[in-house]
Amino acid sequence: MDGLKQVKILSQIEKAKQQHTLVEVYVKKQAGEFEVGYPILSDHRWLILATLDAHGQFAGFTLFALKRLKRVRSMTPYLKIVTTYQAFLKEHDHYDPFNLSQKEKTVTQWSKQLLPNLFTALTKERAYITLSGRFDIVPLDQVVAATAHHFTCLPFDQLTYQHGKPIILAYKDISFLQFWGPDNLLFHHTNEKLN
Repeated sequence: MDGLKQVKILSQIEKAKQQHTLVEVYVKKQAGEFEVGYPILSDHRWLILATLDAHGQFAGFTLFALKRLKRVRSMTPYLKIVTTYQAFLKEHDHYDPFNLSQKEKTVTQWSKQLLPNLFTALTKERAYITLSGRFDIVPLDQVVAATAHHFTCLPFDQLTYQHGKPIILAYKDISFLQFWGPDNLLFHHTNEKLN
């Protein structure tokens, strides 16, 4: 990310954090796809977004590597629609059924050691992260990822459906991670019940 573009993105994130407004976040090499949510924590390397689904409900949290961001947009026509959905859901007491927004307090306590604190929390909870499975802290600032089967929550290889070996990722290779979403809570609950 060039310097001027990074400054612009950081400025947009900071403004949205202060005003608690929704943003669209675009990641490089993802054509047309974006995440919607409230920026709740950021530093010079990372951003954590309280993510919303297409209906305006809280859908967990996403950590982004700032160097992987293509752009951040606010006040778009789509965000106005999502805000309208949220208002409707709140009026009819259907908003945030998993109470995911309550986890925001925990996330905001991570400001000094954002990424290490995230992984400590996920490891302690044995959380299953959307898209990439379970992450554990290992030496040398690396992360062990294992894809979780949606029914058994056991690591498996997506091509063969056989149990696979964990993948080791370095912090520098992370584009984004999604965590503490409804799927994670259901996987965790199912894992406890079935094992």
